[in-house]
Amino acid sequence: MLFLYSFLEISGGNIMNIKKMITKITAGVLCVMMFAATTAYAATSVHAATTDVIDTSKTGSITIHKYDLTAAKKGGVNVEQFTSTGKKNTAAEEALSKYAIKGVEFSYLRVGDVEQLSENGKVQMIYEVPEELQKILDLADSDAAKKEGSKTYFTSQKINDKMASALEDNTVTKDKLEEYMGKSGTAMSQTDASGVTSKDKLALGLYLIVETKVPEDVTYTTNPWFVQLPSTDAEGDDWFYDVVCYPKNETGIPTLDKRVRNNPDQDNVTTAEQNALADFTKAREEYTYQSAVTASKAEKLDYQFISKLPHITSSTTYLSTYTFNDTMSKGMTYNKDAVIAVYDSKDAADTTNVNNVDKSGAIAVWKSTDNDPNFAVTYGTSGDDSTMQVAMTKKGLNEINKKYSDKYIVVYYTANVNTDDSVTLGDKGNPNDVSLTWKRTSTDYYDILKDECIVYSFGYDLTKKFSDDKGDATKVKFVIQNKSDNYYLVATGSNGVYQITGKSATEEGATQFSPSAAGKLVINGIEADKYGFTETHSDAGYSLLKKEIIVNITSTKAAITPTQANITGIQSKADTDSTANDGVVNGTALKNDVTVQTTAASATVDETKATMTKHGESNNAYVNMEVTNQKQFLLPMTGGAGSYALIIAGVVIAGCGFMIVKKNQKRKEIQ
Repeated sequence: MLFLYSFLEISGGNIMNIKKMITKITAGVLCVMMFAATTAYAATSVHAATTDVIDTSKTGSITIHKYDLTAAKKGGVNVEQFTSTGKKNTAAEEALSKYAIKGVEFSYLRVGDVEQLSENGKVQMIYEVPEELQKILDLADSDAAKKEGSKTYFTSQKINDKMASALEDNTVTKDKLEEYMGKSGTAMSQTDASGVTSKDKLALGLYLIVETKVPEDVTYTTNPWFVQLPSTDAEGDDWFYDVVCYPKNETGIPTLDKRVRNNPDQDNVTTAEQNALADFTKAREEYTYQSAVTASKAEKLDYQFISKLPHITSSTTYLSTYTFNDTMSKGMTYNKDAVIAVYDSKDAADTTNVNNVDKSGAIAVWKSTDNDPNFAVTYGTSGDDSTMQVAMTKKGLNEINKKYSDKYIVVYYTANVNTDDSVTLGDKGNPNDVSLTWKRTSTDYYDILKDECIVYSFGYDLTKKFSDDKGDATKVKFVIQNKSDNYYLVATGSNGVYQITGKSATEEGATQFSPSAAGKLVINGIEADKYGFTETHSDAGYSLLKKEIIVNITSTKAAITPTQANITGIQSKADTDSTANDGVVNGTALKNDVTVQTTAASATVDETKATMTKHGESNNAYVNMEVTNQKQFLLPMTGGAGSYALIIAGVVIAGCGFMIVKKNQKRKEIQ
């Protein structure tokens, strides 16, 4: 006879309402197994006596098949069609074969005898439950059907009702049962590649089965259940001694998504009206979290990594390690302001940064400055790159394990783009790598996920020329306006080389960019956008440009695929080793590296395709431009020999005029 906390009971020929029981009990088994309370020893059946009554000289066996029903459902398998009877189900095994889960451990314990109680004319089956297990299930003496010396017996109805009630406390009872089994039970061999484990030559009696070890992607352990050896078949006709179980598991691993955006606050968006700031930033792609973004030097960037937590059911699936290791390229500097928020869904994360996380609707907000914090942050370096580790503390892990299964945990922080030569320009970009390392209490290895995001920045390489090759380039000045966002570039530099340091809302606050004596003007660290170059000064004798030069940069595009994990995952026996797969116990090892596919940057100058050149090993970093000032048209000179000629001509003309006037006067006198 077989039973568990979710069951179909046949008692006195009456079948309980199974739907009512299922709604009461959060079952972790594929389908409901059967517990038949029957007067087997009455021997009124037409079957032979050898099947109608228990043969106490026999032993029994338990076989367990483990399948990923989450994946099976996604694969189109109708798992509801299969009913667990305690016997082999060939159709279910064939349909679910490719969803077998390897590496699951079940433990078993014979908890007591099975007896038939005949008392005052009432006959029923009763089951021995040891004292410690009674306490876990809250079975009281008043619930007992019989006490005999040190042994206490209960009906299956009472045991199942108490089990169902106890398991409603989320993880508490499951934790106690797993601990109890760890002390007293015997582990079966882990499920093989077919998802099967078994144990034979078992003494008859009542057994408790508990799932005590799972692979890292199994996030919902099966609730413990009871098995009676032997068990009555589904028809209630006879006994069988080899019981086959098909418990259910939910699977899934933690996820990791690393994203970045330009900070949308007022200090980063200088020209937007405060009351229109939200509308302005909403319309601009660079203010949306994504895998890759373009930015100018000195800009503040919002970073986040989002991780969906697994469905955590008991200490078997508890997380004992949950740590993010972040590596920032040398062109960026952490602002050391990391905070964590926990959400029901992922949506809120998209409109939140460090400054407004408290108003984001999060279930919980954690800060490293909290008393007894839920996480610890450590900053360091790796070569030329800076690093940040965000590790859940013991308290934080307890919060996750007990409260936040299936929730989204989001780490927010900001960083600034440096204003020196550490920023890589062009297609190579400035990557920000993150890895998530986690470990379960039931595994002896670590699992690792990796992702990254990239910030792209660019520059100008302008050559200033004069039509006669005689002009002084240092006298030339430009102001540069971002036409997309309506701000002017502010920079520091000398000898024709500039580093962007900020923005100005007005031309008065803009930097006047001047080439070197050799005519070179190099500007480092601008975001990919449309810019207007206006020449405000030229050397004497040379014409200014008629209108501004329009330069449009199309940023590098990056399609980033994070590492993936299945049953195996990326595993290592060391929590600091993110490349090894030496802890693999199931399946095949997966790739260890994030895949990045890029589309190169490009540029136009006055709507004509422009050449872009390298910055170190990075292609398409600088927009090449050549600007020539033409000589002005010559006007008559006002000095030297020319001036003397003019003076003489003027005297002659004046003298002639005087003589004509005098002559006319004399004629009038004669008359």
